[in-house]
Amino acid sequence: MEMKYSIIPAAALVMLSGCASVMTSDMQTVEVTTNTGKVVEVTADGNQSSTPGRIQILRDGQNKVVRTTAAGCAAETPIEKTVTPVFFGNIVIGGLLGSTTDASTGKMWDYADSVEIQCDN
Repeated sequence: MEMKYSIIPAAALVMLSGCASVMTSDMQTVEVTTNTGKVVEVTADGNQSSTPGRIQILRDGQNKVVRTTAAGCAAETPIEKTVTPVFFGNIVIGGLLGSTTDASTGKMWDYADSVEIQCDN
């Protein structure tokens, strides 16, 4: 007996899961520097690093902040976020259901690739 496979269930699963949710990682790496080149310890999303360096943040759509306790430096520096271009393609291909999935998982957002902490000279 010959088995026949259908790609329809697989295609439906991908469309229902949201394009950005499938195509983007849960984590994003952000470069962190200071305007003076000063080396400082930083935290974001519970992860620690030092400048210049990289820090991992969770791509969940929440506002993100890089924090430091270094004297003479801004205590908090926001990480800008924008809607990922994949999200707009998903609206066209996946419709309301796919875009709602992306919005609820936070995967519709990309965070800035780099952040500069302002410190006194």
